[in-house]
Parts: sequence; C-alpha cells; structure tokens
Amino acid sequence: MTRKLLTLIAASVLLASCKEEGGGDEDTTIDTPVDTVETAPDVTEEDPGEEEPLPEVNGRLETVDGIDVLWLWGTREEMGYAEGAILCGRIRDMLRDYVLDYVVPNSGYDYLSLDALVTLIYTIPDGDERELQALYDGMVERCPAADLLVESENLEPSAGGSRDVEYGDLVIAHALADWACSSLTVWGEASALEGTLHARNLDFLLDPGGTILDAHLVKIYRSGEDADATWASVSFPGLIGCISCFNEDGTGITMHNVAGLGSTTPSVPRMLAARAAMVAATGSSAIVGDAEAALEACPQYVGNNLHLSMDCSGTGCTGGAVFEYDGESSHADSFATVRAPGDVDDGLTTTEAIVCTNHYVERSTPPTSGGSYDRYQALVDGVNAAVTSGGLDVAGALALMDETAALNTGSPTVHTVIMTTADMTLRLYVPASVTVEAPDATPHVLDLAALFADF
Repeated sequence: MTRKLLTLIAASVLLASCKEEGGGDEDTTIDTPVDTVETAPDVTEEDPGEEEPLPEVNGRLETVDGIDVLWLWGTREEMGYAEGAILCGRIRDMLRDYVLDYVVPNSGYDYLSLDALVTLIYTIPDGDERELQALYDGMVERCPAADLLVESENLEPSAGGSRDVEYGDLVIAHALADWACSSLTVWGEASALEGTLHARNLDFLLDPGGTILDAHLVKIYRSGEDADATWASVSFPGLIGCISCFNEDGTGITMHNVAGLGSTTPSVPRMLAARAAMVAATGSSAIVGDAEAALEACPQYVGNNLHLSMDCSGTGCTGGAVFEYDGESSHADSFATVRAPGDVDDGLTTTEAIVCTNHYVERSTPPTSGGSYDRYQALVDGVNAAVTSGGLDVAGALALMDETAALNTGSPTVHTVIMTTADMTLRLYVPASVTVEAPDATPHVLDLAALFADF
C-alpha cells in the first residue's frame, strides 16, 4: 500500500468512535395506513395491495444570487433522503465525471482496488451511515431510472461499462479528496470591519481538469438531532461533510491538507470530522474546547489543518485558531494541537489574526521553503501591512487570496470564500474554468442570516 494512495484517500467515511452530539429526541415514525379485513375477533391482516407511503422530502433547492442553495432539515435520515431525492442525477454525475472518469484513471488504481482499500481502512458510524444510506434511498425511490445509471469504462469489470448507482459509490466518493489551501482570519486591529473576517482558497490537487467547478452548491443544514444546529456548507452533490462551513453563530471551519506525523486505522475522513467539530461548536460557550474534543474523538489517517474562526466583535476576544491534526496519538497533544494566535513566532505583528496553509507551525517544525511556506509568508506579510493601514477589508482579503492562488502553481483554486460575521455575509467565488483563478471570479453574495431564517 503506497503513500500516494493513502494520501489520495484523504477523506472517507466516519469512524464508529467519532462521537455524535445531540439527543435525537425528534419522533421520525411514519404512520402507515393499513386496510384490514375481519377474519376472526381481534385478528387483522394487511392488504397486499397497499404500499407504504414514501418519506417526506425535508428539503428544497433554489437559486440565490446565481448559485444553487439546498435547504435540508430534520434527522440525519431526513436530511440525507432529501438530498438524494432532490439532487438525483447531479450526484450520479459527480460520481461518474469526477470519481470514475477523472480520479480513478489518474490515480493509477482501478475501482476495485480503491473500493477494497477504503473498506480496509475506514468504517462508517451510525449517524453518517444513516444519512448516507438515506441519501441513497432517496435517489432510488424518488429519481428517474435514467438518473441512477452510471456509464463509465472505469467501473469494476463485472459492470460491463454501466450499472446503477450503488451505496458503496457514495462511500468511495467521500474517500477521494485532497486539499492544498490558504486561509486567514482577522479581527480587532487586523480588520477594517467589525467582527471577524475569514477568507480561504480551496485548491483541489486531484482536479486540474476542473471537472467539479460546475458541481458547486451551498447546503443549508438544520439538524434536528443536534438542537437545531444550523450551518452553511460550500460543497458538492452527495458529500455530507464540511469543506468550507459557517454556522449561525458566525463560527467557521475550513480544511487544509498537511503531511501528518502519523496515522491511525480505522480512521475518520477530514470532512466528516470537520462537520463534527462544527456541530460541537454551534451554540457553545467554549467553542475551541468543544471543537477540539470532537476532533480528538475522530483520529485521522493523514495530516490536516482545520482553520476555526469565531465572531469577535468586542475587545479581549479571540477570532480564530488552527487545529493541527493527524493520527499521531503519542504526540503530547494527542491527535489535535490547538494553535492559538501568538502561540508561536510566525512573523505576525499582531495577536488579532491567524493564518494557515499546508504545513504545521506548532505540532512539528515548519518548513523554511516551498509552496506552502511561500503562501504562508505572503499571508503574514499582507496581514502585517494591513495592521499599519487600518486593517483588512473584503477587498484586501481578496487581494491576498489572489496572491496566494497565483503562488499555488500545482493545482487550480476551485473556490474562494470570504465570510464577514458582522453582517453574516458569505461571498463565494467560483471560476468558470481552470484558466481563471477563483478570486478573479464574480462572487455569489449570500446573506446567511436570511438563508438560515428561511426554513
């Protein structure tokens, strides 16, 4: 088993030990009408012609400022079922165009090998299995047959080039992700705005062809199993984790790939671990501690930097931290090291900002050269300059994202996100092609408070 493949399998299905929050008090029982005939006192039998009604679809899809927005609410099953029922062929397209026809032939491994390795390395816990299974059920029960048919020469040989979508395909889709990213969070003297500004580039190593650019959408979740925790996820059809997520409190979490210190199997996919941290942080009075506890319950196979941001509108508060996070349990900090502003001498002249790229700064010795180092230094220099001139605003943050995108020559920047907590505005920049850097695209401007209220 090579490191190349193990890095490729950088996000998969959530480990059973990954703890879930919330009480799951909501009653999801579906009453099924049954016709009866009297055969004897107190004895009934079902009419074989009566079908059980399909579950309700707890979701809807609309276009907001040029980007598709999918609202999902209820239990894990209800949210999963709704996504499958509503997105239908778009999930199939993601599996075919990205996983099968791009990743598989460019990975050096066939589909059967990837399936076997994912099964070996990862397991699925109850909550995520319920949501993914319901997503699959929603597709099968609600979508036209044509939307379930996958045609690809990269399927397993027994498929003969075509077959219907299977549950296992969704599992593999969660196992194929890699992220080389740049991000910053500023508040206080480092920001020209009230509150916190979180900016990030998502650089996608495994998609230089740009096959997933058109697949972008924003999902708005309200989880009935987590005290109605509500958050927005910039994501893709069929993926249920957090890549770039922001909740109703203004807390955000964004993912970055890192060469980790060690590995643990079975392991947790970064996007699902990030979702667990986001849910744990929602409504919390100890955001960093609760998010860290969620991550400690979800060991990793590869290295990660998860950049957490919080609304900081007053004085004496902290607007951001970075979890340097992998599978090395023997580390002094176990699986996750919390890097808070000012913890290390990283060149920043303020403790009211934190930056992040694709290397550890505290958990292990940082590099002194290379692409991740260059992007990190560009962010540090940009924040320092902003401190002397009144702080970063949206335009200044976008310029820094543009600079770091240009420094990242190995992969395209598939989206840029800028979130400002003072007005709960999410700006999403998605390029029309890989010839355009994401920060140069026209943004979709979303009022998250309005979207969260629109259930």
